[in-house]
Amino acid sequence: MGLIRNLPLSVRLPLIRGALSAARIAREPCWRKATAHRTVGPLVVSGFLGEALGVGRAADATADALQDAGYDVVRESLRPALRRVWSLGTKPPVTARPGGIWLIHANAPEAEAALMAYDCADWIGRYRIGYWAWETTQAPPDWARVAPWFDEIWVPSRFTSDAVGAALEQAGLGGERSKLRIMPHPVRVPDGVQPRPGDFGLEAGVANALVMFDGRSAFARKNPWGAIEAWTRAFPQPRADARLIIKGSRLATDPRSQARLQELAASRSDVRLLEADLSEADLWALLASVDLLISLHRAEGFGLVAAEAMALGKPVVMTGWSGVTDYADNRSAILIPSHTIPVQDPTGAYRHGLWAEPDLDAAAAALHDLIDHPDRGRAIGVAAPARIAALSDAWAPRALQAMPFASLIDNSDRKPAT
Repeated sequence: MGLIRNLPLSVRLPLIRGALSAARIAREPCWRKATAHRTVGPLVVSGFLGEALGVGRAADATADALQDAGYDVVRESLRPALRRVWSLGTKPPVTARPGGIWLIHANAPEAEAALMAYDCADWIGRYRIGYWAWETTQAPPDWARVAPWFDEIWVPSRFTSDAVGAALEQAGLGGERSKLRIMPHPVRVPDGVQPRPGDFGLEAGVANALVMFDGRSAFARKNPWGAIEAWTRAFPQPRADARLIIKGSRLATDPRSQARLQELAASRSDVRLLEADLSEADLWALLASVDLLISLHRAEGFGLVAAEAMALGKPVVMTGWSGVTDYADNRSAILIPSHTIPVQDPTGAYRHGLWAEPDLDAAAAALHDLIDHPDRGRAIGVAAPARIAALSDAWAPRALQAMPFASLIDNSDRKPAT
């Protein structure tokens, strides 16, 4: 697997998909022979915990929300577990204590790999919840084969629910749609978040607009180019009182796009590229330090960064399509019109369905207006936190206690809050 990691994503992904499919075919007969016997037990959350990936940060938020609701949460990192998929020999149990709930906060391919990384005789007796997100109008067809192994599939938005449902219908598994439950990511501003503009080289008296994305999430989907083009249309000549800050993580995933961003930043005095890895606390501080966020994405399963900016009361200029429409409206954000187009992603990460092309002229006009009239942005920012706070209703103790999984949790040492 070490050699595969060095290959381009467009080559690497098909190889990984094929290998996982072959491994599942070899192991699934043993899963079917395992006998399920549900018993009360621990609440285990597996995911890419503690990682800067969006899916990792979302998994941390899920575990935190369950714990805040009064449940004892056993946290298991998926990263070391997935290395066992390719190893021979007996697989370990999920935890020493059997039964209870196993919530795998990772998309279907990683969830399937997790099933292969643990002893099926152990996990077959646990109530299994997958937590999946997707960003185009149709989830990949091979996700459907994973759905029958889960009792519930949580998704962060209506958009993702429709996308996964479309894949299930296409596979002739429409009955599995009843397992889908919309559970928006719980977004909570950590205690002590304060602006620290000096730490990021942000000048006083300058309006700073931020674009923030992870290169592993596909440049074509995150579409930083759209934000940059909208900025340069709004300001053909650099202004001394406005800056575009591009915060990119893992940009080397796509070296050509990384070089293009670096050249752009070098050619415009009002564009800065930040590539340094930042801690979770620093990312929040950066969001708190800027004046507005731009996300001219082509698709978002939820839009975690946009939701976090809104939670801080920042105006967000973003494509008004896909998962963000569950929590953003024209009073709490600036939603840019768009039209849908067939997915085109050179990396091959996205191959099915449609996504959106934002109206860059409308985005440019919105940016120009916000920079010239900051009071309008502040008015939008005032309305945003309440919209994000409402997402946590699904994670309230009373709401969680009413869900099917709650009766299988052994929480004898700590009762859920009321």
